[in-house]
Amino acid sequence: MQFRQIGSTDVEASVITLGTWVLGGWMWGGCDDSTAFDTIRTALDVGITTIDTAPIYGFGRSEETVGKALRGVRRDSVVLCSKCGLYWSEEALPPNVGEWHCFADYDGRTETLEKFAVYRWLRPDVVRRGVEDSLRRLGTDYIDLMQVHHVSDRSTAVSEVMGVLEDMRREGKIRAIGISNASRAQFDEYCQFGSLDADQERYSMLDRRVETNGVLDGCRENNVTFLAYSPLENGLLTGKLDPERIYKRGDLRANKPKFTKENVQRVNSALDAIGEVAKRRGLNVGQFAAAWVASRYEKTVVLCGARTPEQVLMNAPAGDAALTADEFEEVDGILRDFGLLEDQEQ
Repeated sequence: MQFRQIGSTDVEASVITLGTWVLGGWMWGGCDDSTAFDTIRTALDVGITTIDTAPIYGFGRSEETVGKALRGVRRDSVVLCSKCGLYWSEEALPPNVGEWHCFADYDGRTETLEKFAVYRWLRPDVVRRGVEDSLRRLGTDYIDLMQVHHVSDRSTAVSEVMGVLEDMRREGKIRAIGISNASRAQFDEYCQFGSLDADQERYSMLDRRVETNGVLDGCRENNVTFLAYSPLENGLLTGKLDPERIYKRGDLRANKPKFTKENVQRVNSALDAIGEVAKRRGLNVGQFAAAWVASRYEKTVVLCGARTPEQVLMNAPAGDAALTADEFEEVDGILRDFGLLEDQEQ
C-alpha cells in the first residue's frame, strides 16, 4: 500500500481509503453493524489505514459505527477523515439560516421511515458544534482531516469558516483542513483564508470534470491533496453490475441514467476490453479503475466504499499500482469507441 501526505501536514493517508457512506445506511439500502465492524477491521489488516466518514452518512450512524469498530485500536495507527457543514432537522429552519440542501428519506437506523430537511450550514458555532459531535461519535479527541462537506452555503463568509477550522487546528481537535464539492473559484477562495490541505471531489475514468474545471490543477499548484470519491462510479466500473438489476428503495442508484439497462450493458462491454489491459497488470477492472484515478496526480487518495470484507480485499491491490501514459491512452481509446467520452470531450 502506498501512502501520500495530506497537504503540507504530517498526516499520511493510505492511497486506498475506506469510504463509509454505505455503512451509514442512508441512500445505500442499509448495512448491519456486525458486517460493518468486520469491514473496517479488514481494511486495517490489509493496510488501508485511512477511513473517510461524515455526520450525514446515516445521520450519525456511520461515524458511530466507525468509532465502535476502532475501540481498542491504537489511535495513531488510523487516519480519520470526517466532514462538517451539513445539518439536519426534522423541522424546517427559519429563512436565511444556512442553505437548503435536500429533503431526505431515511430508513437506515429503524424500519420506520423518517424524514429530515438537510441544510448546508457553515456558521462558525454550527461548524464547531458539528466537529464536537463528530469527536464524540468517533470516540476520539482529534480528527486527522476535517472537510467542509459542501462549500456553497452563501449565508456564511469563507473567512469565517476557515477561521473556526484554523482555531480548532490550533486547539488540536483537527490536524488538517479540507473542502469538498467545490468549483475552482470556491477552491481559490478557501486558499485565501487559511492553509487548505485537501479537496475531495468526484473523479473516475467516466467523470473527469475536475480535469476541465481547474480543480485538479488548483491542487497541483497549491500542494493540496486530492481525495477522489466514486472512483468506481458506485459499482458501475466493477464490471459486475447486472443490467437487469432493480435497485431497492433508498438506493441512490435508483432511476439514475448511468444505471439504466442500456448504459450498464454499454459500460460492461467497454470494461470487457479494458479488462484485457488490466490483466497485464494482474488487476481486475475494478482495481484497474481505482488505480487509474490514483495515478493521475501524485497526491491523490482514492476513496473506495465497501459494504463487506470481501469488497475491501478486492479494492486493496489498487494501492500498489501506478499506471503509465500509454495505458491512459489505451483506456481512452476504448471508452471513446463505446461513446463513453463524448460528453467529456464536448
